[in-house]
Amino acid sequence: MNKPLFVHIVAFLALVSFFLSSCGAESKKGEKIPAVPEITAKARRLAAIDFLTNVINNTANSSDAYYKRSLLYMEDERYNEALSDINDAINIKPNIGSYFQAKAVILRAFSHPREALAAASRAEALTIESPELFTLLGDLYQQIGQYNKARLYLRKALQVSPNNGETYFYQGEIAVKQGDTTNALQLYQVTLTLKPSFVPAYLKLMDVHTALKEYDLALFYGNEALKYKPKNAEIYFRRGITYHRVWRVDSALISFQKAVQLDSSMAKASFYAGIIYFKSHAFKLALPYFEHTFRRNPKYPDARFYMAQCLEYTGRFEEAEKLYTTLVAENGTDYRSLNGLYRVKRKLLYGGSSYIPDMSLEYDSTAILGKEAPKRSTDTSLKALVPKSKLSIKTDTTKK
Repeated sequence: MNKPLFVHIVAFLALVSFFLSSCGAESKKGEKIPAVPEITAKARRLAAIDFLTNVINNTANSSDAYYKRSLLYMEDERYNEALSDINDAINIKPNIGSYFQAKAVILRAFSHPREALAAASRAEALTIESPELFTLLGDLYQQIGQYNKARLYLRKALQVSPNNGETYFYQGEIAVKQGDTTNALQLYQVTLTLKPSFVPAYLKLMDVHTALKEYDLALFYGNEALKYKPKNAEIYFRRGITYHRVWRVDSALISFQKAVQLDSSMAKASFYAGIIYFKSHAFKLALPYFEHTFRRNPKYPDARFYMAQCLEYTGRFEEAEKLYTTLVAENGTDYRSLNGLYRVKRKLLYGGSSYIPDMSLEYDSTAILGKEAPKRSTDTSLKALVPKSKLSIKTDTTKK
């Protein structure tokens, strides 16, 4: 070997050895190099939003910046801000198909399928031909009941991208709406095989298995969903429904309370928590939940009626009288409120203790979900879909 080269190699190895021994000595002193802090997806998203905000503030008419920021707002579920940004992008450049596709997705999140369909159709007219757009159009058409058009677009999406899990999900939506529960369950399973993090499929499986009285399966899918979205209020709400069906009242109450904690706008969850307290005669505890429901949704069925009953049963007769009077004025045939008004007037005139109602009638827990039972009878082959332990679901690389 060349002597100068050999000398350089020896010197290099000696330097490396010294460096490693120094690191070992420092680690013994408890002076380890600290780990690089993890940067979460949310932190990266917020940093990108701040960057784009600076671009927008410093650049006139930057439609692309508005568009990109609207996508980030969507990821962060800040739909009002996302809609505002995409509208600004469209005002600057009104002939970009991707802008209208994004607007359609946002409007779908607001549960405005017809407006979303108009935006998605505009995107298609501007020569957008992606499987995502075809799947979006298929979903929107099935939401408004145009199943033939929905199937057409979903088939087009699968021709372009046969492994798109969401496309199979919307095919399942059509199947369940037409009473084909068995096929719907199979399609939901395909969705999760292709895209395990797609929470809407878990929610539908929870609904269907709860309706079929397969409560263990419904809870299983709820637990699986929480692995991907541990702070999703809707998952906790559906778990509460299932627990309520099997009379696990404490677990149901905890689930509803957790849903309200995660999403204070979820009026149905606070109402159901109130119902559980009400049926347990815990009227003071029930009242705040009914009040919360009414604040979030003044038109929520029966919220004020249960508020009036809680006021009555806790001895707050004057407040109960006012609320019963309002309800009767709005609907003169509301016999329940008429009876309540009669009771509190007598108590105000003649005195009396708080009245304990007859709780023998069970409250219908299906009313909140607003789901109709499948029109066709369930195939006995459904049992073949029941996982014996845990489903072998692939890891989803799209997890946020």
